[in-house]
Amino acid sequence: MRKSKTRRRVAVKTAAISAVGAGILFGAVPAIASMSAAPKLVHYTCDVGETGPTGIPYAFQMDLTGPLATPTPNATVVATWKIDQPTPAITATASIPATGRLAVEADMVIAGTPLPSPLESRVVDATAAAAPATAGQPLAPPPMLVTVTPTATGAITLRPEGFTLYLNSGTGTGATDVDLLDCTVATPAEATAAALVINVQTPGAPATGPSSTPPTTPPATPPTTPPITTPEPTVTLTRTKTADPVKTGGQIEKTPDGAAATGGGGDAGPDARLIMFSGALMVAFAGIGGLVLRRRTATRG
Repeated sequence: MRKSKTRRRVAVKTAAISAVGAGILFGAVPAIASMSAAPKLVHYTCDVGETGPTGIPYAFQMDLTGPLATPTPNATVVATWKIDQPTPAITATASIPATGRLAVEADMVIAGTPLPSPLESRVVDATAAAAPATAGQPLAPPPMLVTVTPTATGAITLRPEGFTLYLNSGTGTGATDVDLLDCTVATPAEATAAALVINVQTPGAPATGPSSTPPTTPPATPPTTPPITTPEPTVTLTRTKTADPVKTGGQIEKTPDGAAATGGGGDAGPDARLIMFSGALMVAFAGIGGLVLRRRTATRG
């Protein structure tokens, strides 16, 4: 009964999932989760049990994590989807025997150009180990694994959708499944915010975390140009020496050492000049006197 109910739920939601998935694929709906991001809150509307109340609101923490290493094309990528306890908490309405196993079956929208099918709605499930539980004990859905194999580089988006939590009791052909919660997403924007984005890169490329923004190509580095060296200015010092004025038209004032003492009359002082002038007068008068005497002697003879 449970599986037919889940399949009906999947069939009814196929058209809506395809529309939302197309938005994820072409970037109309941004995905902002990452491999190491904290769980994201998503509101659901749930039906309790097979005959219980319907339309009960729950706020689940959706925890999606990807691989630690950056995946490469043609390599298997495994992601984990864990549904944490909601508000209010999920508890067992009755005692669960030791053979009881808690199980979950969920829908996930997988989109991305690196995949062979760029848009897929997949059903994933997980079953916990058998363990007894008492009435009122919190129930934790087991984590689910999602496996994809990209064939090219690019971004892969994993978006959580509705799920069914049920109890599997017994083993073999006598096993029965009892629905506990059948939930659908009440706020699609919150499911989009909880989506996981995995970047697939070529081997050897720098590792980057998941992101909704495609990798950017760094601009080409222009060729380096040798720096232009500015020559230092040359400082020229010019010294101008003015020569002393040269006296013209006179005798040498000083006679070099060891030469003949000529032209020293000017250096004799005022007394020496007076004596020389007197001597010159005496010579002149003597000459004149000699001429006069000679003339008188000639006249007498």
